[in-house]
Amino acid sequence: MKHLFFLGLMTCCVMFAAAQESQKEKPYIDVVGTGEMEIIPNEIYISFTLKERMDGKNKITIETQEAEVKKQLQKVGFNLDKLSLADASADYVTVKRKNKEVLASKNYLMKVATTTEVASVFEVLDNVQALNADIIRVAHSEIEKYRKEVKISAVKAAKEKAGYLLGAIGETVGKPLMIQERETYDDIRPMMIRGMAANVEMEQKADEIVIPEITFQKIKLKYSVFSRFEIK
Repeated sequence: MKHLFFLGLMTCCVMFAAAQESQKEKPYIDVVGTGEMEIIPNEIYISFTLKERMDGKNKITIETQEAEVKKQLQKVGFNLDKLSLADASADYVTVKRKNKEVLASKNYLMKVATTTEVASVFEVLDNVQALNADIIRVAHSEIEKYRKEVKISAVKAAKEKAGYLLGAIGETVGKPLMIQERETYDDIRPMMIRGMAANVEMEQKADEIVIPEITFQKIKLKYSVFSRFEIK
């Protein structure tokens, strides 16, 4: 009996302590804060192909064309470290057959920073008769820094929202109890190109090469955070 009485007493004490703890729990408010930012891309990737071709009975090799591409890029001020093979292997070659001749081709990637540079690269590629010139993607060199800034803005927005909501009923925001990042799919939307087709086509007027106007949508970053704040 003593054991049962002691067990019952302990149970009552635990329940009483839990009730006391529940009474001590402070009220809180849950809010969602959102941060957004749009940035202009400064990394634009252009892919193109060089393919061996025949000039009469003479074959113009990929090496000859590549040397000319590099020469012209340097002439207009580009650093050749921005030019690379599209494939990881330096010896990557695609072999095709045409008119009983085996013609090799290589795919390249050129990274530029502005639409003006895009126009210059496409002019060079037109001069050397490169194939399949295309803008394949855009990005920003400091994207991680901007992501952090947007997330910080989202947290601040959550606290501000909690503040004006509680202010409407005469209460104030206390310390944060929880901050949780929410998934979002608006980070780096596919970029659309305005004023031109995705595969840039140049117009020839007399001796002048005309390149359509090039503009890009900005990269949109958007993040949300779920936050819980104590009510003072």
